[in-house]
Amino acid sequence: MSPLTVASLIRLRQTIWETLSRQISFPTPLRALAEIAMFAVAFIAAAKISLGVPMDQLFWPLVEVEVIMMLSMVISGVYRTDITNSIMNIYVHSAYGFLIATVLFLITVALFMPTYADNKFVFFFLFFTFFVMNTIRPLISGTDFMDGGGRRTN
Repeated sequence: MSPLTVASLIRLRQTIWETLSRQISFPTPLRALAEIAMFAVAFIAAAKISLGVPMDQLFWPLVEVEVIMMLSMVISGVYRTDITNSIMNIYVHSAYGFLIATVLFLITVALFMPTYADNKFVFFFLFFTFFVMNTIRPLISGTDFMDGGGRRTN
């Protein structure tokens, strides 16, 4: 390899690292608890409605799903402070995180939780999660609802 190629690869690696480190942001403890509760309620409601699974059998699948959902949201950058300044940014990053979470959820259910691989459960869980997440998240993030979605500040 020529020195130019090695240098460009190093710059590319640094650029990717900077982008990822800027994108990944963790929620405050209170916001994390609120969102964990939000995802848990959606999971339990979907399981009770579609599968009729007893509560004592929901703990470990719930933990797996919570990890998937929260890590997907962290990766999407929805908890960054510059994202919470605009409701449109919250919706865009929530949709991006939800897409990541959906793919990981479907893979996890297919491979590790065959009891929950029912189409009715998957539909209810994803529907409830998307609806509740996009309703609750703007309320708990402290967003200005009058920003119009643009970059201007009010």
